[in-house]
Amino acid sequence: MMATRRKSYFPLVLLGLIISGCVALYFFIDPTRHAWMPQCPFRLLTGWNCPACGLQRALHALLHGRFQKAFSYNYFFIVSIPYLIALLIAEVLKQRHRGQDFIRAVEHPFIARTYIVLFIVWGIVRNLLHV
Repeated sequence: MMATRRKSYFPLVLLGLIISGCVALYFFIDPTRHAWMPQCPFRLLTGWNCPACGLQRALHALLHGRFQKAFSYNYFFIVSIPYLIALLIAEVLKQRHRGQDFIRAVEHPFIARTYIVLFIVWGIVRNLLHV
């Protein structure tokens, strides 16, 4: 008798729970008012902003509809949201063995490298321009 492959949705469920938990945390907790929220180790060591600095504050502001404030905390994160959502969708499609063309486009090496380069450039620019 041939064994049938059983689809495991555990990774998707776990990912969904983690994302939901983070969204709830940042909706209810303002990172600017709680000292126990994680601090950027790069900023603590160097005094410079890393490319992700302000992400927690930006997410909190975004979840409360304060878009201009969210942009002021971290432009790159806000602009990156569509790509990050596309990566999440690609991961769901991978688990379901569908959307190979979409997955290839989103995870194309050129796109990934471009995103990484932009991330690094943003880290440099934000420190040079103090944004």
